[in-house]
Amino acid sequence: MKNQQFLDVIYTHTEGEPTCIVHAGIPYPYGSNILSKRAYLKEHHDHVRTSLMREPRGHQHMFGVFLTPPSDEHHDAGMLWMDGEQFVDMCGHGTIALSMAMVSHRLAPPAQEDGMTRIRFETTAGTVVSEVKADADKVHWTRFENVPAFVMEQDIPVDVPGLGTLKADLVFGGNFFAIIRIPSDKQPICPENGSYFSMAGEAVKAELNKRMTIRHPVHAHINGLNFVTFWHEGTQPDSLYRNVHVFSGGKLDRSPGGTGTSAMMAMFHARNELEENKEIYSEGLLGSGRFTGKILGKTEIGGYSAIRPSVQGTAELIGYAKWLIDERDPVGRGFMIG
Repeated sequence: MKNQQFLDVIYTHTEGEPTCIVHAGIPYPYGSNILSKRAYLKEHHDHVRTSLMREPRGHQHMFGVFLTPPSDEHHDAGMLWMDGEQFVDMCGHGTIALSMAMVSHRLAPPAQEDGMTRIRFETTAGTVVSEVKADADKVHWTRFENVPAFVMEQDIPVDVPGLGTLKADLVFGGNFFAIIRIPSDKQPICPENGSYFSMAGEAVKAELNKRMTIRHPVHAHINGLNFVTFWHEGTQPDSLYRNVHVFSGGKLDRSPGGTGTSAMMAMFHARNELEENKEIYSEGLLGSGRFTGKILGKTEIGGYSAIRPSVQGTAELIGYAKWLIDERDPVGRGFMIG
């Protein structure tokens, strides 16, 4: 029926963080680039985003992606990331999950001679290249090279509720992050303290967005601070740190974070605390598993010294859905409760 739209989606989790993968059902304009595809979604299909990310189908912390056709012969596919409030320029936990799902569902290019499947994605933050390890029985993991990560400003004083004035580094890792070290004895990063981090992250974000003009030096459409990262020492002896990322509307990333791991490595490298080609392990809020990060090399972007970050992790397939979206059901198009 013309009032109804059916969508098939794949659901995964990456160390607890969900990804809702919309892999079909959207008629993207022929020949459009990735920014034009996002503009088209905003104008004509934003109800799909709100319907899947928000209640009654989603929830406050749901995250998702539109898997798009490539814009040119240099890419295999496009990724347009979303949550219940807005589109997001890049996502690492989701890239891990999407890459593994594409291989397991035969949506990816064939494996190469070394047995690895390589996928070149276009995103609104730049090109991201993933490689997926799989065999006949299982898809094991994804490792991806992210867009260049760099520190824009260090040691910005900011008031953190309950902890006083601390210092934040403003770092780009595919999204802009304000990274703040906190004392683990006062607010340890764990699920039980999620409400505190949600509140504190939103307060920090509001303060810094009010005080600062934040814009990517090359991609002018990437502006403003959407992620606040709190971190302290890891709970496992060989972990470099444990962190939690707070984003749109106080949402909490359950995983160690892929763009977050990229940003953290850039921060440590700028302080001469992490060298190239050294593997690090990052822990997330849930603590169920870790990501492996590595600085592949140095580069430059828009006058800033940057790193080429690599992040590896694993995800699990958790289900499928065939959703019916009916334009005569306004509540079904998604709602949020504060």
